[in-house]
Amino acid sequence: MTKGTNRRDFVKSTAALGMGAWVAGGVSLKPSLSANEEIRFGCIGVGGKGKSDSTDAGNHGKVVAMCDIDDETLGKKKSEFGDAKTYNDFRKMLEEMGDSIDAVTVSTPDHTHAVAALQALNMNKAVYCQKPLTHSIEEA
Repeated sequence: MTKGTNRRDFVKSTAALGMGAWVAGGVSLKPSLSANEEIRFGCIGVGGKGKSDSTDAGNHGKVVAMCDIDDETLGKKKSEFGDAKTYNDFRKMLEEMGDSIDAVTVSTPDHTHAVAALQALNMNKAVYCQKPLTHSIEEA
């Protein structure tokens, strides 16, 4: 025979649990600092929309490589991510930095979205790509 719960017992136990949660409220987990838990990003296109995409990637991990065809734009972002290697060709960046990159942002002009994203996906990288990914069903 099981004992039923009455309202008084329910209020007592939830009050006790609530007090415990309130007391422990100041306790939080210490953020992990393991290098294995930090996402390493490669950013393709760092001007225009790529400016905010790469900054956001840097807020969620470490930008280790950047690519843009405009050296002036690349130089401005280099000041934000000083340790990141810079490239003018995303194919060369992915080839050289492939083992050092976990994820890629693609913020280039529309006609290169699919090419850059596909190369990164074929390397088993996570990809954040601006829209549109492709211009036609055939390209998709």
